[in-house]
Amino acid sequence: MRLRLWGAALVSVCAVGLSVVSAGGAVAAPSGADAVYRDSSVINGVPTFGAISGIDRTDNGDYALISTDVGRQGPARVYTAKIPFMSTTGFLGAGSVNGGGPILGPYNLPPLPGQAQFEGIRRIGADYVVASGGANQFVRQIGKFGNYIRDLGLPSAYRPTAKTGLNGQRGFTGVAVGPGGRISAITAGGLKQDPATSARLLTWAGRGTSEHVYRTDGDKVAADVLSVNNTDFLVLERGKGRIGRVYWTTTRGAQSVTGAQRLTGREKAMPKKLIFSTAPLPRLDTGNMSGLGWGNWIPDRPWLTYRARTLFIVSNNAFAGPTRVHALEVHLPKR
Repeated sequence: MRLRLWGAALVSVCAVGLSVVSAGGAVAAPSGADAVYRDSSVINGVPTFGAISGIDRTDNGDYALISTDVGRQGPARVYTAKIPFMSTTGFLGAGSVNGGGPILGPYNLPPLPGQAQFEGIRRIGADYVVASGGANQFVRQIGKFGNYIRDLGLPSAYRPTAKTGLNGQRGFTGVAVGPGGRISAITAGGLKQDPATSARLLTWAGRGTSEHVYRTDGDKVAADVLSVNNTDFLVLERGKGRIGRVYWTTTRGAQSVTGAQRLTGREKAMPKKLIFSTAPLPRLDTGNMSGLGWGNWIPDRPWLTYRARTLFIVSNNAFAGPTRVHALEVHLPKR
């Protein structure tokens, strides 16, 4: 509730949400979908808490958080936290860490420093699925206590060589879980052999995988992805100047690039619609926005034309400041 002065800015943020960016004619989001800024707070933690890059809801007020720490403060780890938020008033104080532990690799051994740079986390049943970027990239399913379950197979185009494959800081930055446990992961930008803005959305479905191009803005990279359903997603983009943007995007109407070894930049990318930008909020201390996570549904108001749900954005403080969390209200038109 500390940033009530932003209430007057909601109208301008709503207006941003009406801008449509299409890469193929289909509208990415239902007509009228948008998001408005509600409030900001911080999450207090233990001494090793920090560099948070991913967040996901596990229960009412309960969240899982993952750190990008590559060994500066200890082994790679996941945290659990309480985030007190009410749709009518905003944050009821700071969030607080109440658990956590290391993320284990094959043979249930903790990774050595530099062996993992975790960028995203989602709950899948009683377990989690996590994504690692940086020097050692993978998508992994782990148990609720961090125990290793399996690594998901990657197409051959992602395997690193001198000139091809996952590309360092343009590699995996987010993971999503849709209905039925359908897992997707997004790269920040193109593979080494792809144009820089041609991020890939990789989905594991059935016995195989599917791929689509998500084209980032020229000054941004994809920081996280969150499932709306099995075709539609929210993508957080970040980049120069710390201006953060949230897009609604869809695989509907996009060209399949499944199995493509190299992209040209002319592929029909996933249509996307801007639903939120921090640009109209120049005094908002955003931090390094890194992760998206759904909050609770807001009680339905029958006289409105939309349903609303809370959306949280968490910042990565790189162990140099507070872990900030921002609350948005996403409006989904009733059908």
